[in-house]
Amino acid sequence: MDEAPQPVSHDKPLDNAFTLQKLEILCAVVAHGGVGRAADELFVSQPVVSAHIRSLEDKLGTRLFEKDGRGIRLTEAGEQVHRWALDVLRSRRELSQTLQHLRGGTAGSVAVAASMSAANSVLTPILIDFRRAFRDVRVSVTNSSVEVALELTQSGRADFCLVGSDAVLDSRAYEAELVGRPSFVLIASVEDTTVPDRVSATDLATLPFITPPAGLAIRRSQEAALAELGVHNRRVELELGSAEAIMQAVVAGLGVALLWRISAAAELASGALREVHIDGTLQPDKLYVVTRAGKRLTPAQRQLKQAIVVRTPGLVDL
Repeated sequence: MDEAPQPVSHDKPLDNAFTLQKLEILCAVVAHGGVGRAADELFVSQPVVSAHIRSLEDKLGTRLFEKDGRGIRLTEAGEQVHRWALDVLRSRRELSQTLQHLRGGTAGSVAVAASMSAANSVLTPILIDFRRAFRDVRVSVTNSSVEVALELTQSGRADFCLVGSDAVLDSRAYEAELVGRPSFVLIASVEDTTVPDRVSATDLATLPFITPPAGLAIRRSQEAALAELGVHNRRVELELGSAEAIMQAVVAGLGVALLWRISAAAELASGALREVHIDGTLQPDKLYVVTRAGKRLTPAQRQLKQAIVVRTPGLVDL
């Protein structure tokens, strides 16, 4: 500096009322080795830089620089303040980047609830691609029944949900967007010779079925689809809680099952299961993205919801 700092008091409390600009000027003086070069770099006059340093020393209650020949150097206290100033300025830059990413939807957190068929068959591949694109967005998924997924969304424990249901959702409680019409497929074991490759509606009523538990939305969707064919009662031999468990039981020859085609696509393609064709057309299920009515999503939450809306029609029928 072009003049030595005046003695400062060491017994007064630390004055926190100083700006980040003073810390930036301090770091510039240290980085450029003097007031003159720092002033040139900052496009201000030397007296302005000196005034900021003197003000900072006064507020901190300690000298930051001392004479060193024709130049200056940090005092012991100045070295501590300089390290702290670097940390503060680095944290400010990191905060600025974080806020920018949050505003842009490339950072943040999203909690999604999903019915089990939707989570495993539809949501997982979308999430994989989303995470590859947005590494700083934290995503958590709760797999549950449709009923639980909707309750989590209504209570705010999930930001939105992806559910399959033939129900008409209450527009006063939810904002629901239809994003897909998953088709059903009847599957059987490749080794079960008691089940033909094609059946009529009458035959369907006599087959042993493996189903989701009674009362779940997916079970109601299955029954509604079968009712369109005139099948109102079927032989339920076993109730299991997931598509994966149902398919394992079908592979073992314990019965047939009606699942979303996308849920059984890999097993049908590999030959682990076979399709039983039905005389007649099964009405498809409905797949919704649902948010609580009036909820404002963050940019990251909107990004993921939009990814689901855009990608789902490529995975299931619409």
